Amino acid sequence: MSAIITETPFWVWPLFLLLLAVGLRARHERFVPVGLFYGLPLLGLSALNAVLGLSAPPLIWAIFAFAYAGGVYGGYSIQGRWILGRDNARVRLAGESLTLTMMMLVFGANFVGGFLEAVSPQVHGGTLFQVVFAAVVALSSGSFAGRALRVWRMT
Repeated sequence: MSAIITETPFWVWPLFLLLLAVGLRARHERFVPVGLFYGLPLLGLSALNAVLGLSAPPLIWAIFAFAYAGGVYGGYSIQGRWILGRDNARVRLAGESLTLTMMMLVFGANFVGGFLEAVSPQVHGGTLFQVVFAAVVALSSGSFAGRALRVWRMT
């Protein structure tokens, strides 16, 4: 277990703490710059990059696309519950735990993927892992794109 901590690249831990802090802050009512909403879908690039690293067959890409679309739809639909107001530069949001959950899912899936690639390449290259991994990172990342779309449509 200690090897997981010591063998993990140093930059992973500050990233984890940053995502955790942002996610915990999201559990409280707050004002968020509109630009942050438009930047969060960039997490989708990390998901896309991670799936590109799988040497995934077309089935995995279809699952990724379907799950991403589901995440966009879900993020768009649920964001309306939390928007309390918007001006040109900021959005006032109610507290929620979905941001923390989605950030930790993206981070955790990528962490597990990297771990499995290092210790068990046969599991990492297996269809079951690829299906679950692609679905989790796409759904989570897509939710941020849907939420950004909801905020953008409020203009």
